[in-house]
Amino acid sequence: MATGFRVSTNTSAMKTYRAFSDAQSKLEQSIERLSSGLRINKSSDDTEGAATVTRLGNRVRGLQHAQKNSKRSIDMLQTAESALNDIHGILARMRELSVQAASDNVNTNDRYTLNMEYQQLKAEVNRIAQATEYNEIKLINGSQKAIIDATKAGVGIDSIVSAGHGGQEVVSGTYTFESSQPNSLKLINQNAGEAETINFTQPGAGEIKTYQFSELSITLTFNENFDPNNLVDSTSGNTLSFDATTTGNTVQIGADEGDDSELFYTLADATIKGLLIERTAIDTLTDAQSTINALDNAIDVINDDRSYIGAVQNRLEFSAINAASSVENLQASISTIRDVDYALEAMELAKYQILVQSGSAMMVQANQLSQTVLSLMQQ
Repeated sequence: MATGFRVSTNTSAMKTYRAFSDAQSKLEQSIERLSSGLRINKSSDDTEGAATVTRLGNRVRGLQHAQKNSKRSIDMLQTAESALNDIHGILARMRELSVQAASDNVNTNDRYTLNMEYQQLKAEVNRIAQATEYNEIKLINGSQKAIIDATKAGVGIDSIVSAGHGGQEVVSGTYTFESSQPNSLKLINQNAGEAETINFTQPGAGEIKTYQFSELSITLTFNENFDPNNLVDSTSGNTLSFDATTTGNTVQIGADEGDDSELFYTLADATIKGLLIERTAIDTLTDAQSTINALDNAIDVINDDRSYIGAVQNRLEFSAINAASSVENLQASISTIRDVDYALEAMELAKYQILVQSGSAMMVQANQLSQTVLSLMQQ
């Protein structure tokens, strides 16, 4: 059926204009993509793709910070390790002095001289432990282990310290004593339900004894006032107890929340109190001989903690490597979704440039149809 000529409604011009406008819009979009390098410049370009890029971008930033956390923690552990190495060297020298003083061929004056050096070295161990810090965080003074409440001096307990080392942790809770069997003492964590029983002999007059609950990672020093048959706090009248709270360092090594993305570690208590050498001396033959064993135990503690720090450092290094690998893969995925394919887009640009040019020419032709009708009417 013939369409004829209609002047009031130029259908051909309208169709041509619609095609021209569409080509013009596509051309502008192509120019924007090529100039920005991005396929998605706004959400309307690809709603699902834009949302995915946003989620992946957030994860990338989280992993990048997790990688920084791991590297900073490695720096902190290296600081602690360096200090522990120095303390190990000092303890080795203190042991040499103890062995020398433990010999019968050393007279009293010589032992006095040896003990002066020994006490100075002991003070230096304590100074290093108290002074070692990273970003104003004390590392090996015991603050990164268990915090235990004040000494129960009134009931014969001189000190309560965390004996955990090499990554061992004190379980938080309230600890009580029980002595239902002769020559034994039981320490109980009332919150966790954990307990340990050791062989125990009550200290005599003027005597001080140190006992280690190795499974619970707690060491207690008792004096003559401690009575296992009367486990009551003389001050409060309550059953003798103390509280412990586990402390340490938590490193966010992943982009997510939860234990799988966190690494918790503790650092040594390298003070002379934590190493259980606070009361040691070598000014007598007996003291020198007993000090050798105490120093051997202290050196073992330092060695265990150095090994533990090395193990944690290795894990953090692998964690940083894994985070970097994940970041690379996620950034590649983001690029695939968001970035423009220049070869393809250049081809699209050429196509729409031709369409815009031809559309512009056809608009002129469509608008000339009405002039053709007028010329027919004038004949």
